[in-house]
Amino acid sequence: MGQLNRYLLKRAITAIGGLIFFALAVLLLERLLRIFEIVSASTRPAGDATQMVVNLLPHYLGIAIPMALMLGTIMTIDRFSRSSEMTSALGSGISLFHMTKPFLLIAIIMMGFTVFIEGYLQPLGRYGYRDVVHSVKQQSFAAILREGKFTTVGEHTFYVGTNNKGSGIGPIFIYEKLDNGGLRITSAAQGDLIVRGGSGQPVLQLASGDGFRISQQRTISGQLSFTSSAMAGMISSQNFRARGEDERELTSGELFQNRNGTVFTNLSVQVNNSALHLRFARAYLLLLLPFIAVPFGINYGRNPSSAGLFIGVVSLLTLQKSLEFGQSLGAKGVIAPWVGIWPLMALVTVIAFLIYRNSAFKMGQPPLATISVMLSDAVKDIRKALYSLLPFSGPSNRTGTP
Repeated sequence: MGQLNRYLLKRAITAIGGLIFFALAVLLLERLLRIFEIVSASTRPAGDATQMVVNLLPHYLGIAIPMALMLGTIMTIDRFSRSSEMTSALGSGISLFHMTKPFLLIAIIMMGFTVFIEGYLQPLGRYGYRDVVHSVKQQSFAAILREGKFTTVGEHTFYVGTNNKGSGIGPIFIYEKLDNGGLRITSAAQGDLIVRGGSGQPVLQLASGDGFRISQQRTISGQLSFTSSAMAGMISSQNFRARGEDERELTSGELFQNRNGTVFTNLSVQVNNSALHLRFARAYLLLLLPFIAVPFGINYGRNPSSAGLFIGVVSLLTLQKSLEFGQSLGAKGVIAPWVGIWPLMALVTVIAFLIYRNSAFKMGQPPLATISVMLSDAVKDIRKALYSLLPFSGPSNRTGTP
């Protein structure tokens, strides 16, 4: 690798790496608000929040990598072009394809990384995130018992006093609506919250308390004093389901094994194969991005344009949403799973080839300049058409001075 390619590679890695970290920070910041809301009901909020963030990283990396590769390449070429370094390189006989090699190398590495992330880490991380959320909901009994506050969950209302000096909590007041229209009231001087190790079910152990029922006719019955009691079953004690209910929880290898619907019978063949085609298409897209981004980053002339970043973002988002739409049509069985993905990728391949060929081999105007000229001509044509429709646009018949 020549000195110029090493120089471009270093600048590209800096730009793309910084954009990946920035995108991850922005995406996680939005999700952290929901994570904090969930773990507020957990017995160990810091640990559960950390697990959720770690499990979400592969998902957000899959979003950040294509965008960072596109924008980082455009930014690097744009700076290289604005400083006249590209003009000097082209003048010394170095081709644009030679200058594209560092970005193509990064794209190949990222493609392999994306195959691993979306094919293995992302499905396991998605399932792990849902498992942690389920575990937090199992333990949300602890969040109910907040000192000095009434908290209502379903048919139960809890109140925990603040004057207990022991290791437990209390005094405790529990108000419960029964199915027959009656009420059950329980009070205890002290309580302790434990979580069963096998099932993860929360259990509230009460000590030195009283309990009684009030019928629908407002009569008291079933009064009972107890030294110790336990309250369980407020929250489902079932363990989280097995992985594989959602195709997004399956690795690419599992999707490939299930392409005939024989391994995971709960998934339809269309849903399974559409998800598999979409993952491969996203990885293949990374190979095309350098051939699109490099021409969009080229700027010649005295008035360089920064529209390449905007066009790159809009184009990539449009393509991503189009792929998801095609995948949804294939999943519903409207079209074959591959029809919603690969014809679009073939079209993108042709467009990338034409754009790059015009800039690298025919030395034509950069795409931004071409688009600018086309937009300028379109605006002129619209103005002429509107002007011709105006009543005073023709020759003036007025005589004399006003």
